[in-house]
Amino acid sequence: MSFDIYQLDKLDSGDALDEKAFYQYQNAIVELFLQSAEMETYLQQSPEADPGFWTAQLMYYGYNYIGVALPNMTVDHVEEIVTELFPRKISLQKPEDADEAIPELIVFWQYLKREYKLHQADAVLKLLKKIAPRFRIMMNDPANFGMAKSFFMMGQSAGFDMTDETEASKFMLMYNAAILAEETPDRLFGASAEKKQTADPKKKKKRKTAKATRKKNRRN
Repeated sequence: MSFDIYQLDKLDSGDALDEKAFYQYQNAIVELFLQSAEMETYLQQSPEADPGFWTAQLMYYGYNYIGVALPNMTVDHVEEIVTELFPRKISLQKPEDADEAIPELIVFWQYLKREYKLHQADAVLKLLKKIAPRFRIMMNDPANFGMAKSFFMMGQSAGFDMTDETEASKFMLMYNAAILAEETPDRLFGASAEKKQTADPKKKKKRKTAKATRKKNRRN
């Protein structure tokens, strides 16, 4: 029996039962994708790749932040997820970690096109190829970071392993002590924080206005 890619349409995102159903769905899609002919070809061309993460994130942010399940994603949905939510929410260990995202998502949508005949696949593939050259820059531009990602990246820049709970707690204590002592960001965390602090006020105001507009149209 083939997998029902539309099964989440019967649910309303948000409650505990739907959350469990979503993760079961997400895991199933990722597993099927990893076993696909498209993935086999991709790994032959990029044997160092470790696929699955970006595919799962596309579904997660679509369903939990925008309220749209995978087969109902439009080009606009994918663009919002990849160019706004990913840069704001997803922290990277290294800047070049961003380079696997778009190639994986392109292969994923090629798989969806063949296996599930999604009508929007060609348009999404065109969008992803357009985004590819600038995606690493978007993912590593502090101006795009949300609060949690900014904190993570500051800790990482300060030499802490922010994936380790003990290390993250140490950084938080140092950060809080610095705030109480009224230390400046550039003195604590280096040039990246200083660059963010001294960003063009007009651009900053424009970003805030755009964020406020997006919030009105997004389910939190």
